[in-house]
Amino acid sequence: MVIFLDTGDLSQIEKYIGRDSIHGVTTNPSLIRSAGVTNYRSYAKSVLGMIGDKDVSFEVLADDDETMQRQAIEIASWGKNVYVKIPCYHTDGTLTEPLIRKLDSSGVRMNVTALLDTKTIRNTIMTLTNNDHILSVFAGRIADTGMRANATVEYTSKIKKSAHRVLWASARQVYDYYLAQKVCDIITLSPALIDKLMLQGKSLRKYSVETCQQFHRDGQGIEFG
Repeated sequence: MVIFLDTGDLSQIEKYIGRDSIHGVTTNPSLIRSAGVTNYRSYAKSVLGMIGDKDVSFEVLADDDETMQRQAIEIASWGKNVYVKIPCYHTDGTLTEPLIRKLDSSGVRMNVTALLDTKTIRNTIMTLTNNDHILSVFAGRIADTGMRANATVEYTSKIKKSAHRVLWASARQVYDYYLAQKVCDIITLSPALIDKLMLQGKSLRKYSVETCQQFHRDGQGIEFG
């Protein structure tokens, strides 16, 4: 399993992309918007200039099939290492399967995104041929509902076609990294979670003492009353 950096912030991409442990970058419109991006093409050009030949996913912005297809073809032309993120549903709740089928037949490499339920995952995989695509299962959002996210990711890995890669998306905690190692090919991690990977194997007693020290330090300067 490999790690993709999940961010829209160019400064964070520049900071982390040189690490051997980082094999690619994923973005989405929400992350890009929060980074203050106003020109998508210009932004993508900057990202591609930083990452070399590492994989990157850029998502279409439109919601109708015709415009989504046009945007997808252009995004795919930005680089050989580019995957086009296609949401599995339109905003009205209809599936994007017809569009996915067209793009697949035209050779566009996709990252089908926002997959949560097993029926949609199964239908998506049946729509795709055995071409190079990524299936992004939003494990964090599944877990938000109280369901076992790793079971859904594992299911996806079992039924996918051989050329597909399964991605554990929306990680909420570092422990997701260790769960994901057993069931998928890729995990996306935010910069904050990547930084916490260094805690692996840390003495829990030492970590407990450091936590108590932090609370005491932060309490200084507060009047008891």
